[in-house]
Amino acid sequence: MTDREQIVDLIRQNKQFYLFSHMLPDGDSIGSLLAMGEALTAMGKEIKMYTPGHIPHKYSFLKGAELVGHTAIEGKSDWISIVLDSSDADRLSIFKEAALTSNVLVNIDHHVTNQRYGTLNLVDSEASATGEIVYTLIRELGPEITVTMAESLYVAISTDTGSFKYDNTTPFTHEVVADLLRYGLSPGTISQRIFDERPRSFYILLKEALSSLEFYQGGDIAIMTLSRDLRERSGATTDDLDGIVNYTRNIEGVELGILFYVDSAEEVKVGFRSKTLDVSDLAGRLNGGGHVRAAGCRLHGGYEEVKAQVMREALELYRELPAR
Repeated sequence: MTDREQIVDLIRQNKQFYLFSHMLPDGDSIGSLLAMGEALTAMGKEIKMYTPGHIPHKYSFLKGAELVGHTAIEGKSDWISIVLDSSDADRLSIFKEAALTSNVLVNIDHHVTNQRYGTLNLVDSEASATGEIVYTLIRELGPEITVTMAESLYVAISTDTGSFKYDNTTPFTHEVVADLLRYGLSPGTISQRIFDERPRSFYILLKEALSSLEFYQGGDIAIMTLSRDLRERSGATTDDLDGIVNYTRNIEGVELGILFYVDSAEEVKVGFRSKTLDVSDLAGRLNGGGHVRAAGCRLHGGYEEVKAQVMREALELYRELPAR
């Protein structure tokens, strides 16, 4: 039996499941988590859903968001663990031990950098989003898809495809979304909520980020820098960091965009975006991961040290590109 067949059989034959998503959850991780949770509940399963930290406000309208726990699980459990959209176990943060010590750990993901850390691994790097994989799994398991389940899956897929404008959008992606829209979703309302509406604090923080713009490699690389101090003085939350790195890539002539977020004197979070460069490779060289066009890493050290390390790797990877 393939891992997929074993996962389907495992879910049908068992009763109790932990569902986990990763730290700093995005639309795909939350949408996949909630859709899977609702599907298993409809099958008569007992579930508990967890994610490290809080769910960003823009996803709080999804059914089941209020049921997601954030407190570490104490002691070993014989419940089956299902991890959604996490390329490596470290991204589970306080839930890593609970997941890894489960009798069975099911790893469902689409990241090309996934480390196959599960007992069973349903990893499809050709899928546009984990939500796309969850959709096909739910169809195979058999519970009827509801409006709220379709809404969660739509959010999962639309966010990881950049509202269907990224290269990971495939004909099958549109077939899945066409089916989801048959449940009466309002794509305009959903898109306005998750892509367009941002609090004032986001734009104050964005102004700070844009003022830090630097260009390298003749303008082909753009970087921005923010810090926890700047974020807090702007009145912004960590949720407001989401999407700021995209402004680097969107500059005409820029191939590689980088955002440095100085979280503390000892740690810097780095986001990468590109038009054609494989930034999952770049992130992997720095012990991070992600997608071909969107990836990131966390590095220990001071800002100047981390920046120098990242730029060395970025310039080296850039030099490996075919002549433009």
